[in-house]
Amino acid sequence: MDKEQIKEIKFGTSWSTQFRFTQAIGRGLNEYLNIKASAHVLGPGGFSELANGTVDVIFSKWVVNEHRYTGQGIYSGSKPDEWLRTIAWLPQEDRFLFAMAPHTGITSFEEIVEKKPVLHIAGSGGEVVLNEYGFSYADIEKWGGSVRRVEHTAAEVSRRFAENKLDGLWGDGSAYDFSAWPWVGLRGYRFLAVDELIMQKLESKGLRRQITPSGFIPGIDRNLLALDDSHIVVTCRSDLDQEIAYYLAKAIDEKKRDIELTSVQLDYDHGEGGGLPMTKTKYWSSLTGRIDKQWDEFYTGAPLHHGAKSYYQESGYLVS
Repeated sequence: MDKEQIKEIKFGTSWSTQFRFTQAIGRGLNEYLNIKASAHVLGPGGFSELANGTVDVIFSKWVVNEHRYTGQGIYSGSKPDEWLRTIAWLPQEDRFLFAMAPHTGITSFEEIVEKKPVLHIAGSGGEVVLNEYGFSYADIEKWGGSVRRVEHTAAEVSRRFAENKLDGLWGDGSAYDFSAWPWVGLRGYRFLAVDELIMQKLESKGLRRQITPSGFIPGIDRNLLALDDSHIVVTCRSDLDQEIAYYLAKAIDEKKRDIELTSVQLDYDHGEGGGLPMTKTKYWSSLTGRIDKQWDEFYTGAPLHHGAKSYYQESGYLVS
């Protein structure tokens, strides 16, 4: 390896934890290569920027990778992205959750379709579930309600609640610090389950089910059938420099603990009253487990880059 040769890698990031992953992986990569690494702020997904070369690496989800690579599924493009490759996956068990306020009386998706109530929904995501039941976020607004983006934190949803704008909290189960979901659960919000027949239709479109166990958070009083949205995948193009791909895999493998600790974030809980003297420090992480078997293509959704695969083979993780 020629330490005088400066190589370059551009990471695409769209939320705070991805910046932290980029920092940790970049530090590890710099130990092996004379490299210039940069982070570029993207919108959700980042596939168009990855495809056109604006960035070299993005953090995606397995399901999006699988659909884009095969050209089959709701996230696929007009043709298979045969250039799509991966470096590693990072554990983030996740699901889409749909919690309804007790005053709405709503206990199922079918009731929403039947009654077409005026609902003020905080959050979004998982619209494919709504579509299988025969409605959309646009329909909620058409019926006189609203759908507004929200940070899934207790502080934010408590403000929406005070404004009478929290008939439902919907979206990504692992978003932000995970405090919003227990907050609504403790106030009697009911989490809607996906019907088995609907789930089978979703699975026929290349999606996966997720069972959220009873007691996982307050308000989930039975095993909840939900749509899976798990795991973060370090994703690239097939033309990524072989040496960079090799050392990306090595950096993730040898710096696992750094990446895991980087995901841990510090926040302060001021209580519902706010301010002192009850300020409590709390820690939370976007990862839900230790990084392990990060080369497993069942979780990456697309093939490993040849450079990354070479590293895993040389390390004895994969058989040639």
